[in-house]
Amino acid sequence: MDAKTAPAKKRTAPREIRRKQLIMAAIDSISKRGFSETTLKHVTEKAKLSHGVVNYHFDSKEALYDATLGHLAKEHHEVWTQYLAEAGPTAAEQLDAIVRADFDKKICTRKRLAVWFAFWGQAKYRPNYLKIHNKFDNERFELIREKCAVLIEEGEYQDLDVEHAARVVEAMADGSWLCLMLYPGLADRETSRDDCLDVLSRYFPRHFPIAGSA
Repeated sequence: MDAKTAPAKKRTAPREIRRKQLIMAAIDSISKRGFSETTLKHVTEKAKLSHGVVNYHFDSKEALYDATLGHLAKEHHEVWTQYLAEAGPTAAEQLDAIVRADFDKKICTRKRLAVWFAFWGQAKYRPNYLKIHNKFDNERFELIREKCAVLIEEGEYQDLDVEHAARVVEAMADGSWLCLMLYPGLADRETSRDDCLDVLSRYFPRHFPIAGSA
C-alpha cells in the first residue's frame, strides 16, 4: 500500500509547488502593477517558469487570478481559525481573537493588502471573485454575529443591535487595511489592531475594559 502511494505523492508534489510559485508571482505582480498592467510574462519571469508551465496549470489568466484570490482567502481563513482555536472559551475572548487575527504579520502586509483591494475593486465586474471570497468569509461573519449576540445579551447592552454591531466589527478591519495601504505613515499594523480593539471596548465596555491589551 505504502509503496504504491509513494510514487503518486512524488508526482503531485511538483504540481503543487509550481502552482504555488505562479500564485505567489501573481501576487507580487498585481501588488506592484495592478490587474490592468499585469501580464503572464510578468508572472512567469517572477516565478522563473516558462509560459507553457502556466498553460499547463491554468486554463487562462483568469483561472490564475481565481486561484490567487482563493489562496489569499484560504490563507486568511487559516490564520483567523487558528487564533480562534487558541482563544479562551468566552465570546469576548473569541471576538478579540478574530479581530486580532486580521492584523497577523502573515496576512497583514502591504503586498497582500494591495492585492486584496485589487480583487475587491474588480468584484463588481467579476462576480466569481465574490463567490471565492465569500466561500471562506461568510463563516467568519456568522461567528462575529454570534459573538456579538452573546455579548449584547450578557452585558445587557440594550442600545445595541446585533446586525449593526456585527457590521461594525466586520468593517473595522477593512477600513484599517485600507488606511494601512493608503497612509502607511499614519499607523502601523499593531496600532491599527489596537484601534479596532478600542472600538470593541466602546461598544462592549463591560467585556473589553482595556483596549489594546496584550
